Amino acid sequence: MDMSLMLAVAGLPTPLAALITIGVPLALALGVGAVIFALFTPQEFAQNAFVGSVKYGFVVQIYAVVAALTLVGAWDIYQTFRDTLQREVAILYVLAHAAEAYNLPEQEGWRQEMRDAIRAYAAAVVTQDWPLMQAGLPSSGSDAEYTRLARAFFEAPIHADNQQAVAENAAGWIHFLAEARIARLSIMSRTLSSVIWFLVLTVSVAAIAFQWFFGSASQAMHYAMGSVIAIIVGGVLLVALKLAFPLVGEGALLTPRPFLTLMELS
Repeated sequence: MDMSLMLAVAGLPTPLAALITIGVPLALALGVGAVIFALFTPQEFAQNAFVGSVKYGFVVQIYAVVAALTLVGAWDIYQTFRDTLQREVAILYVLAHAAEAYNLPEQEGWRQEMRDAIRAYAAAVVTQDWPLMQAGLPSSGSDAEYTRLARAFFEAPIHADNQQAVAENAAGWIHFLAEARIARLSIMSRTLSSVIWFLVLTVSVAAIAFQWFFGSASQAMHYAMGSVIAIIVGGVLLVALKLAFPLVGEGALLTPRPFLTLMELS
């Protein structure tokens, strides 16, 4: 399965994505039901009810395990990315305040360069890194701005004891920033593979279709139950997609707003 298809659906506005992820399983369930009821008689359904229900219970258990693992994996992707962004922004915020330690008149140029470097780095993340991350592509657009930021703190002249302490800590902060930056840029490589999405969709189709192979006291009730199952399957797919691709689409779960705030530093 092409990963771009899953990325495209996740990138749609949530109402439209829900229409697809829930509407398609619902249409599949009703379509399969209509075909099965046209091919087999109520007597054949009744004869197959016990064996069919046992086999369907087995299919449902497989679907439950696959759906649970998919949701857990998607949640881990979202949570890891959220924590990575928070760590990177927090380090930049600390550096912005650390720049105020260089407050001597002759250090005005260095202090301004530090703040400019932080703003430039945040701007590069928003304008260069973020669009490529949304597309699931690697990015090195903010390399130059990161180098500028590191040099601004490493090469600043020290004229007071408090500045010496800041300089010593800045080395660790810049190192942690590099780790957070690398984790952010590589996070999309951890997304669920196309093989897993293929498995999820295969088991979902099996769970939707297999329910029609044994009878029910009421055909209308059978359609109603089939519709409910299809809606549940579609809802699981929707949540998994949004969590696995938290950057894409209108109303994305994660946005570059924290970096935009850093760009507004005075």
